[in-house]
Amino acid sequence: MGKPLNNEELFTKNFILTSLSTFTLFTSFYFLLITLPFYIQELGGSESEIGYIIGFFTLSAVFLRPFLGQAVDRHGRKKILVAGIVIFLASMLLYNYTKDVSSLLLLRIFHGIGWGAATTAATTLIADIAPPMRRGEAMGIFGMSANVAMAIGPVLSIMLLKAYDFPVLFTVCAAIALLSLLLVLPISEEIVIRPKTPLFSKEALFPSALMFTISLTYGSIVSFLPLFQEKQGIANAGIFFSIFAITLILVRALAGKLSDIKGRKFVIVPGMIIITLGLWFVATANSLTTFLAAALLYGLGFGLFHPTLMALLVDRVSPQGRGAAMGTFSAAFDLGIGVGSIIMGTVLQFAGSMLKDKFGEFAGFAAIYILGGLIVLVASVLFTLKYNENKKDA
Repeated sequence: MGKPLNNEELFTKNFILTSLSTFTLFTSFYFLLITLPFYIQELGGSESEIGYIIGFFTLSAVFLRPFLGQAVDRHGRKKILVAGIVIFLASMLLYNYTKDVSSLLLLRIFHGIGWGAATTAATTLIADIAPPMRRGEAMGIFGMSANVAMAIGPVLSIMLLKAYDFPVLFTVCAAIALLSLLLVLPISEEIVIRPKTPLFSKEALFPSALMFTISLTYGSIVSFLPLFQEKQGIANAGIFFSIFAITLILVRALAGKLSDIKGRKFVIVPGMIIITLGLWFVATANSLTTFLAAALLYGLGFGLFHPTLMALLVDRVSPQGRGAAMGTFSAAFDLGIGVGSIIMGTVLQFAGSMLKDKFGEFAGFAAIYILGGLIVLVASVLFTLKYNENKKDA
């Protein structure tokens, strides 16, 4: 057993530096993510091509994450983290040289490799650092670094793009990624030579399957919500993501701590139900007020769900297999975003054309968010039936 709860140190140098580096990396990521659909349109891409380009970024990360998780276990967390950020930074510099949809698609695949390496290594490093009795709390606080980035990145990126142009935006993204790299360098790590681990973690499959269902809906949010809001006359699509992120920030640490006390299921199931409600609010949104209400609900549900599920995952695996487990879990998250972007983009295009005459020009958008809510609701029922709270979590 560990030390008593209040004596377990959480805010160490490594924890703070890893969290700050993750914050800057995600800020760079969100600066680009919210503006990318507009860049794809500028290059002549269609709605379905937007889904493919955003989807292939995450799918490239999915393909490599199991290998990256294995490398993190065998060669150390910091080495893979530094390599991932370097690739991420180089990718940001190369966006200025994309001139068509094909070249952008290839760059997104390369960019996804760096993203997959950096985020897998950072999450595994935090799992090592987190005191066992404060694991849910640690995952919640660490996750706030990405949420703060989400709160400021989308709004600032839209403002920057309106004031300047895409080359300036890409340069700023690269500068922020460079800061992330500099923050990683002082991290200290004791390298432990571990035996070769499996590519996929068996213990991680159940939490990963659950994460996949939620990230399907997140893929539809990041890929198509900015376009939906623009068509509805919302001036800055980043406001939705800011409210979503602020809600996550307020909820995450409390959710993780609550799950440490009450159990994981106590927090996960309500989170999934609230996510469903948030998606259905998006489907019916026709004003800024409704969009913000949807963002509040989606953020509340995600804030309850995500850190608690990560804590449940770490509960189930040994330190020797954490890299593989985090690789499996992160791959599921990315796969959901990638598949969600591609499938929902196809649904949007076809449902929009089929239902437009009967239900109006926004019918395609409503269809993808109603479908997303149904997927999450079904997953919450399956989780309730499958997960045995009496099984040992740690």
